[in-house]
Amino acid sequence: MGISPSAWEEARTAMGEQQAAITIAAIYQRQDQINSAGGYLRSLTDRAKVGKFSVWPMVMALLRAKLDASKTTGTGAEAAAVDLEAAGKVVRTESRLEISDALRRSLDKPGRGS
Repeated sequence: MGISPSAWEEARTAMGEQQAAITIAAIYQRQDQINSAGGYLRSLTDRAKVGKFSVWPMVMALLRAKLDASKTTGTGAEAAAVDLEAAGKVVRTESRLEISDALRRSLDKPGRGS
């Protein structure tokens, strides 16, 4: 993917391990639209350091893209809408994100994101 160990470590320090991992997963999902994954991660890390970054909009954008794609193809629109609704019910706690069981099951399904 082109992300150096130092960029990963800096992201983990600035965002926390869980949010940094989610960020990497989101970058991976959009790698065809990102010229430099490492540069993009460093940019997001810099924003996180000054409190101007949240992983949540990235997750919602991926779910919206999935819903839009399913509407275009006419397949899986209902499942994508359920995913988006489930994501909207995320419970935020002090230092971590918790996802609903429905969203977790959806993310565990083989072939998602294809």
